Amino acid sequence: MAIATDVPASEIRVLSLIGVGHFLSHFYILCLPPMLPLFAREFDVGFALLGGALTGYAWIGGILQAPIGVALDKIDARKMLAVGLAVNATAIGLIGLSENFWQFAALAVIAGVGNAVFHPVDYAIIAAKVSEKRLGRAYSLHTFSGFFGGGVAPVAMLSLTGIFDWRTAFIIVGILGIAAAILIIAQGETLAGENSSRTPTASDAKTPKSVLFSAPVLLYFLFLATYGLATGGISSQGVVVMVKMGLADEVTAAQVLSAYQFAVAGGILIGGIIAEKFGRHGLTAAICLLTTAALMLTPASLAPTGLMLFAIFIAAGFGFGAVLPARDLMVRAITPAGGSGRVFGFVFVGLSVGSGLAGVVFGALVDAGLDLWVFPAVAALLALSVLITTVAQIAAEKS
Repeated sequence: MAIATDVPASEIRVLSLIGVGHFLSHFYILCLPPMLPLFAREFDVGFALLGGALTGYAWIGGILQAPIGVALDKIDARKMLAVGLAVNATAIGLIGLSENFWQFAALAVIAGVGNAVFHPVDYAIIAAKVSEKRLGRAYSLHTFSGFFGGGVAPVAMLSLTGIFDWRTAFIIVGILGIAAAILIIAQGETLAGENSSRTPTASDAKTPKSVLFSAPVLLYFLFLATYGLATGGISSQGVVVMVKMGLADEVTAAQVLSAYQFAVAGGILIGGIIAEKFGRHGLTAAICLLTTAALMLTPASLAPTGLMLFAIFIAAGFGFGAVLPARDLMVRAITPAGGSGRVFGFVFVGLSVGSGLAGVVFGALVDAGLDLWVFPAVAALLALSVLITTVAQIAAEKS
């Protein structure tokens, strides 16, 4: 594959190992939304309450990313990655044994605890192990692995549920994650020592903790929160809304969500190449986000079905994905030497806060019978995110 021909074998191995974990991180998050109609019937609860469980998953994982980024000063990155994945996978597997909503909700929160490790640990490892000139592709491949996992999740869960039942489906995917955690421990010596616990350097000593509260970092935090709220609206309630609007049945809606996730993954790969060759990352982000916002207005206005529905969400997914490598490089540009784990861990709290809040906000819209407003609301959030990232770029240039 051309994208990897000039990449050293050591970097490929690192990206492969953390890619496995990132794949499962997104898989576990996206294995839940397609099952919400089933959970609503099984546990006899509304979609807002179920959305609250997804919020717990996202928020606990998001909030813990900041302290985990700081903890990389003292804890080995490989062990932290393996333990986080094992906790995440075990909780997901145990959902298959849940007897009521509250057991499910508690396990979702525990899964979020495990999920907290991936962004700060992965970005710290990439910053330490990948050449600066290949960061665009490294970020895109890393992000691709996560969204590819998200794309696989809906179809995989519905297929496993059809072959066995929903409880067995969760147990199976949980066991696979535990096996992956063991693989990282057994084969992941490449990752050992590549974190902030290394011998401090002069640049590390000059890294101010106050950078987390600088205007550019806080604005990117807000940008990721807004972006996460928009994407979370689709991932958490997209299947439900498509069914309620009469655009698709449950199976077809889940397939549309999977196609959307795969398109996000494809957009990420192309976005990585664009990010390396076209330095104006803010402009790239604005074009992608505004185009996607326009696409999100079409379900309510055109009531598309069949291939047209697939085409709209595939195009939207591509736009959502293409912006992500540019996003990572914009954050990287304001990150001081030795501060990748801390800064990325902090700003990604915003992404988790936004995506977690989406479950409650958009679930409440659905419960109130306002499902027609879900996708237009996503469009409005994307337009707002363009304004925020523009201001963030201006603040970064002045700082």
